[in-house]
Amino acid sequence: MACGDCNIDSTGEDMTDGPLRQGEKRGCTDCICCLLFIAFWVGMVLVAGYSLTYGNVLRLIYGYDSYGNVCNQLNEDIENITLSGMNMTGRPFVFFMDITDPKASLEICVSRCPDKNILNKADMASYAKETGSRLCNYDVEVDDYVNQEQGLKGPCPDVVLDSIPILSRCIPENVTALAKIQINEIVEFLNASEFISKALMDLYVARWWILGLCIISMVVAFIIMVLLHVIAQVVVWLIYILSTVGAIAGTIALWVTYYYKKQAYEEKPPQQQLEMEADNVQTFLIFSICATVFTVILLLVILIMRKRIAFAIELFHQSGKAISAMPLLLFQPFWTFICLLIFFAYVAAVFVAIAATGEASLDEETGFVTYDPPKLVRYFWWYHLVGFIWTMEFILACHQFVIAACVVTWYFTRNKKTFDSPILNSIWVLSRYHLGSMVFGAFIITLVKVPRAILLYIQAKLKGREGELVKFVLRCLSCCLWCLEKLLKFINAHAYIVIAIEGRSFCPAAVRALNCLISNALRVAAINCVGDFILFLGKLLVVCITALIGVAVLGTDKSYTFYGVVLAIVGVFAYSIASSFFMVYEMAVDTLLLCFCEDIRTNDGSEQNPYFMEKGLMEFVNHSTKKLNGMSRRRRRLAEEHDGDEADAALRPAEADETRSAPPAEFKEEKAGDEE
Repeated sequence: MACGDCNIDSTGEDMTDGPLRQGEKRGCTDCICCLLFIAFWVGMVLVAGYSLTYGNVLRLIYGYDSYGNVCNQLNEDIENITLSGMNMTGRPFVFFMDITDPKASLEICVSRCPDKNILNKADMASYAKETGSRLCNYDVEVDDYVNQEQGLKGPCPDVVLDSIPILSRCIPENVTALAKIQINEIVEFLNASEFISKALMDLYVARWWILGLCIISMVVAFIIMVLLHVIAQVVVWLIYILSTVGAIAGTIALWVTYYYKKQAYEEKPPQQQLEMEADNVQTFLIFSICATVFTVILLLVILIMRKRIAFAIELFHQSGKAISAMPLLLFQPFWTFICLLIFFAYVAAVFVAIAATGEASLDEETGFVTYDPPKLVRYFWWYHLVGFIWTMEFILACHQFVIAACVVTWYFTRNKKTFDSPILNSIWVLSRYHLGSMVFGAFIITLVKVPRAILLYIQAKLKGREGELVKFVLRCLSCCLWCLEKLLKFINAHAYIVIAIEGRSFCPAAVRALNCLISNALRVAAINCVGDFILFLGKLLVVCITALIGVAVLGTDKSYTFYGVVLAIVGVFAYSIASSFFMVYEMAVDTLLLCFCEDIRTNDGSEQNPYFMEKGLMEFVNHSTKKLNGMSRRRRRLAEEHDGDEADAALRPAEADETRSAPPAEFKEEKAGDEE
């Protein structure tokens, strides 16, 4: 990556009516970054093309038979494989000729799993005629069932047991009727699938519910944002109350779900307990513990911050003035949401397609068809993951810049009565000059997020095998990377504001923003902490409402293997959507503060250099700074008094000893008289 401007000359556009850098025009910034981003996306398109061409998602969902036919799908012929290329539409389940040895057994697709025990071939023929579900091989006619052999390789099964579909496989419902070693074989076979493949299968099945819950989170976030603009005083109190109630209710819901999942798991005999069910229970336990810790911390912070509600209301009132001049800015998150939704759908489809890649090949041991993905595919995962994070951060960076550019234009417009909404102009300036800077800022965040993803992957691989020291080191590294990511995002957001104000490239803008924040640390602390906390509570409220609806809907559907993972994905999407909506206020507040600092740095309020700020904004910032100064002085005074009390307490024993050892006053006076 490289930092630097290109094509900075006298041509360009000036976004502001009163630019802070007089006489300078905009030029393209960080062009090399933009070119590298385009080259990376070319690689992503190639990966997607390969995965979508050779991947079959339905093979993950329905499974396939021993001839390579994917169940419930019209298949194509496989060269040199008999009985391949059959039409399996209406046959969504995999049936084993010998369930006691599923790895070596012949598998066929059936229309329904047998719902009763069948002990002879005549009953199998009768069952096939009654239900239309053929349990012998495809090339065997029903009337000829009684003349066929039975066994592991077919063509007919030895014994048919009453079964239920699990992961689209027909598994005996009463497995206690089998020997322990046979049960272990079945459980081992079901556990053989990768966790990611199972989770992706659930994501594919629940795709429409995920989309619906995302739309719900978008609607809730938009309603809160509009109400915050119209009736800030009421909404701030509602956010406080509802976020508290939502956090508590969400935590209770997670614990209740965990209790019922654990109870259902423990009621099964040990030999019937699947690893995926244990993982599901463990997932909800982790969610519940994290939610409990988070809720306790949240309640403590709310208790501490409750006295600053009036200050927060005034803060949103000031930022609301800028947004009132640009009401269409409230709809800017919808475009970001649509872009993110399309991108998420694309990435999810490619990830699922990557998991479903593989060419048909004959297993030398069994003689059946298997689908093994090429070794190169595992690298596709990581390449696409980097592209996913980088592009997502790029979209959010563009969203931040457009908001910042609009507020900057409003702030540095002298006659605000003639002000017109600059959203389209801001988008044009972004597209024409500063896409490279957004790419560079997004890449910096990616450099932190990718190592975090690698650490999570390592933790998952070492689960149950790592020592306490390794576990501690991995958690410490994850925590440090998380803190670094938050710090870089904070600096990036202010760098985008400086780019909107001055048209610099990313690195100089980041340095300028950092210097400005350090030199105005007190103002930043006074304004940002309160506003950001209220907006964080608003995001939390959106996530809680979405998650509660998700638990109510998905928890009743038993077709999901890991619906906890689906719920986690929904929560991440809901938080991202809420962040993109509330980012309008976040960026408005941060931009006003940075514009204020630049305004007082370059102007003195005289007739020759008047301020751009409104009188109300100046009074608000000065009042908030003085208030924070007063609180700091009171804390110092209390600390000094406390230290003084401790010093007095330390001196009292010495004074008491001195008093006990000293002679009485009358004795002193008498002694003085005698001496005279």
